[in-house]
Amino acid sequence: MKIKIDWLRTGLLAAALAATGCGGGGGTSNPVVPNLTMYNSSVDFGDVAVGATTTLGVTFSNAGGSSLSLQQNSISGAGFATNGIGSGVTLAPGQFVTLAVSFNPSGSGKANGMVSLTSSTSNSPINLPLSGNGVVAAHSAGLDWDASTSVVVGYNIYRNSASDASWTRLNSSPVTTTSYTDWDVQSGGFYLYSVKSVSSSNAESTFSKTASVTIP
Repeated sequence: MKIKIDWLRTGLLAAALAATGCGGGGGTSNPVVPNLTMYNSSVDFGDVAVGATTTLGVTFSNAGGSSLSLQQNSISGAGFATNGIGSGVTLAPGQFVTLAVSFNPSGSGKANGMVSLTSSTSNSPINLPLSGNGVVAAHSAGLDWDASTSVVVGYNIYRNSASDASWTRLNSSPVTTTSYTDWDVQSGGFYLYSVKSVSSSNAESTFSKTASVTIP
């Protein structure tokens, strides 16, 4: 079942910080060293139907005062794939890059993997654990929405059901596309969905307008 989320075009709650000068004296400046920030230490895809693909993003940013390099060395685990960094990228101060990680299970059951990266800021590798669960799904709710007018790295999907009045985030890291399929729905269930956009500084927007669906 496919439903459309009407995106509420509001700005992000927290904009990216910009360095500004203050009159009447010298201020402090960013240290002339790179500073790599990663907002997710692992990626869990949850339930994904056998033969379907879900793509989530992990954002790396440089909060320091000089450039740094980042390179993907390897990926392991059946059904997992990556895109966005590959043989290497250079991040100037204030820049970011998103590693897109996909999960396409060929069979049912739990799967685990690992992405390994290296950075010029450390001698130690960055290991990003991956996990997901392939399922044979009888029902699903497919969502899509218009892209945010703000600069974003992805979207967080929230669900509210009759059995749970609170909003629950469905994705462990931001969805990099403007669509998402919820494979964990039950026949006869009533669900509400809403979306928040995510900035490169890991700040969420307010909720979009809600969309509702009843699973046959």
